[in-house]
Amino acid sequence: MPQLKKRSNKILSMIPPVAVQDVLHRLNRYLPLRHRHVLTRNNTVRLRYVAGPVCAVVMVGLVFSALGNPAQGISSELTAQAYANLEPAAGGERQDGEEGLVTQLAATQKRLQRYTAASYTMDPGQTVAINRAATLAPKEKQVKIAPGDTLTGALLQAGLSDKDAYGVVQAMKQHVNPRSIRPGQVLQVRFDQGEGDVKPLAQVSMAMDALKTITVARAATEEAGFKVDVSEKKVVKKLYTQAADISVSVVGAAAKAGIPSAVVNEAIRIYSWDVDFQRDIRQGDKIEITYEAYETEDGQRVKTGDVLYTQLSVSGIDIPLYRYETSEGRVDYFQPNGRSIRKTLMKTPIDGARISSGFGVRRHPVLGYTKMHKGMDFAAPTGTPIYAAGDGVIEKAGKFSSFGNYVRIRHNAQLKTAYAHMSRFAKGITPGTRVRQGQVIGYVGTTGRSTGPHLHYEVLVNGVQKNPRSLDLPTGETLDGEDMRLFKAHVKQMDRDISNGRALRYARNTASTAQ
Repeated sequence: MPQLKKRSNKILSMIPPVAVQDVLHRLNRYLPLRHRHVLTRNNTVRLRYVAGPVCAVVMVGLVFSALGNPAQGISSELTAQAYANLEPAAGGERQDGEEGLVTQLAATQKRLQRYTAASYTMDPGQTVAINRAATLAPKEKQVKIAPGDTLTGALLQAGLSDKDAYGVVQAMKQHVNPRSIRPGQVLQVRFDQGEGDVKPLAQVSMAMDALKTITVARAATEEAGFKVDVSEKKVVKKLYTQAADISVSVVGAAAKAGIPSAVVNEAIRIYSWDVDFQRDIRQGDKIEITYEAYETEDGQRVKTGDVLYTQLSVSGIDIPLYRYETSEGRVDYFQPNGRSIRKTLMKTPIDGARISSGFGVRRHPVLGYTKMHKGMDFAAPTGTPIYAAGDGVIEKAGKFSSFGNYVRIRHNAQLKTAYAHMSRFAKGITPGTRVRQGQVIGYVGTTGRSTGPHLHYEVLVNGVQKNPRSLDLPTGETLDGEDMRLFKAHVKQMDRDISNGRALRYARNTASTAQ
């Protein structure tokens, strides 16, 4: 039996995988056979599934199937001869047992040798031609800049010679600082035709950003070195109107609806003069925003622009706002009646914070006894931006008593605001500097007498601290005259554009649902 197994393995290894796959394809019409049922990973026939006698039967089927396809290169004579050799010899009886089967398998092995030699041997000249064509074919590589990589190192990794890598870097220096290359950027390298493993460099290209791509190509002569070309995609401005139903937070709802974070953050800043986003927002509220976006012609977004319109629905009350530039060149957001959303002071001078301690009597967290808390504490991570609550002049900026890093702004003769426990001040915040409402003046910290990062915020009226939440502050300006007339015309046009955008979005959503 070992002799039979050894002989069978030799025969099975000689069966061309292409032929077996052809048989499998034909048998699949009748039996659910798969590649792994018959062939191993090395594309040899599995002996345990196709034993010697079964192999002989399969080969008979293979010969008969190939008979109908002249392209297989098997002559009808060979087919008849193979079939005859599997039958008992004339005038004698079929040999039984292992010895007879070994004899039949040996004959099959010889016929397979002739079959494979005739059908699958390639002309040496053809082999050389194919190998030469593969060698001469241009080659392209893509190299991704990894952390710690340099431009020169990445080029060498792509297969450039030291001379070519140096030449490419020197050529790129005209338009980009090689030290500014960041991880994740991709180099597209193409080599010209050539023999051997080393091929001459044709060009190297790299996207500098979403708009610009730099390409360094070999010049016509070796003395000229390399030439550089910087291509820039054309950018178009588009308007988008998107809406979100608020379930937990405005930021989370906007992200779920696909509204860019920069856009929703700007909308929050716009409304922060009148809305407290930590305490006024409820489940079921809605926000809608119309904004500009700058995109390439192939649809790749480069950046977002201004928020042109936004409507926030809070507890069933709609607050629409329109961006408008006055005749004096000031840009602000106005309600349909022409009144600015701005108030003398912002309701909260920080985004995304929670009130950790309100105005009034409390037990001091550090001193341990009851004491009047003359401000409001907003807990937020260290480094969170702090905004000037209103226009004014910096009166004090520096360390102050138990407040740590401290800023006080004088808004008018009676009104001041103070900000304490900052980790650091914003650039340019010094006594005497004039600031605008919403301008960043510092960042949350825990300097001074503090148990954790937070902003201590005070509003002083005639030098006395008042509860910021109970102050009745005047609203901003109201348009009149020519500005009011132009603003109303602007609102009508904006409403038409928004309605068209809503209709187009509805049509698209309906079409996608129907599909």
